[in-house]
Amino acid sequence: METCFNYCYERNKKDNVAWFSSDEQKWINKIRKLKNEYPDEIQIIAEPETNDGCIYCQLPASWLKIQPKRKTRTMTEEERIEAVERLKQARQIKSSSKLL
Repeated sequence: METCFNYCYERNKKDNVAWFSSDEQKWINKIRKLKNEYPDEIQIIAEPETNDGCIYCQLPASWLKIQPKRKTRTMTEEERIEAVERLKQARQIKSSSKLL
């Protein structure tokens, strides 16, 4: 499997674009979903069905984001209890707003 993201920065260009290519199903699904949400932002050049299983598209370069996974955090018992209470309150608010 291969995924490629190609981006060349042009200093005086306001809307830089990037080229994305992948044969990984998770990325194919994500690109198709984003295309439905942002039809004017993404241009699919080749679909996997006609391109040996690889999607190829152009999208805004500003969408590129590299971020490491979050580190696991150990909570104290007091922090865990507070988090449980906040979640309960949020769920109550959400369920009461659905009734309206």
